[in-house]
Amino acid sequence: MNPFFFGDSARPLFGFHHPPSGLPPRRWGVVICNPFGQECLRAHRSLREIAARLSKNGFHVLRFDYQGTGDSAGEGNEAGVEAWLGDVAAAMAEIREASGLAGVALVGLRLGATLATLAARRAGGVEAIVLWDPVLDGAAYLGEVRAAHRAWLADRARGAAIRDDEALGFPLSALLAADLASLRLNGAPAARRVLVVSSDEDDGTLAAWSGAAPTSVERRRFPPAPVWLHAEGMERSLVPGELLDFVTAWLGSACP
Repeated sequence: MNPFFFGDSARPLFGFHHPPSGLPPRRWGVVICNPFGQECLRAHRSLREIAARLSKNGFHVLRFDYQGTGDSAGEGNEAGVEAWLGDVAAAMAEIREASGLAGVALVGLRLGATLATLAARRAGGVEAIVLWDPVLDGAAYLGEVRAAHRAWLADRARGAAIRDDEALGFPLSALLAADLASLRLNGAPAARRVLVVSSDEDDGTLAAWSGAAPTSVERRRFPPAPVWLHAEGMERSLVPGELLDFVTAWLGSACP
């Protein structure tokens, strides 16, 4: 695992490159797209684990932080969906350059899955994409994020002023809030092959792709494994091994 900066030298992005190990290198690189805020913190171990598994399966893998998040340049209050879509495009270009490969696949969780889909549609030529519990309705998602923030304050900081520019310790700028409120994800495939993974007990996420050709979109539900939530306690991190193994095997089949 090699940490490095890439992209625009004036506003570099921070990433980790996991080179292939164990198996002969494959012809495809994989970019992993993070969720937002506390969801990213909670899911960090699971996304690091899937990167390691893909690396052992012969893939070049790139994990990275969007502008204004993690160790990448920029301020959190400057963040917006358009900038983050540019970051995904930069990450795809970087994994191609770092690996010397033309093919690229994407894995995204929650908002990261939504960004991966939109970026793949713009770029074209994406071989495969894994969408793990993608955000389909940005306005509903924004409402959930704000409700979680208010509930946390009510439980742990009674009397504290409620601000709409923060979400559980992370900046939520007016620009980002407006972008999220207008975000919608329909079921049009964004790659030659798509895997939609749902941890939800209802059919909403899987049904969004029900009209797509069965040869291009595969849908799979696993027992609820919401690794991005902190309901289990902030000191505990869940790693759904069965789900990660399935995604790794599926990408190995989709990108030989």
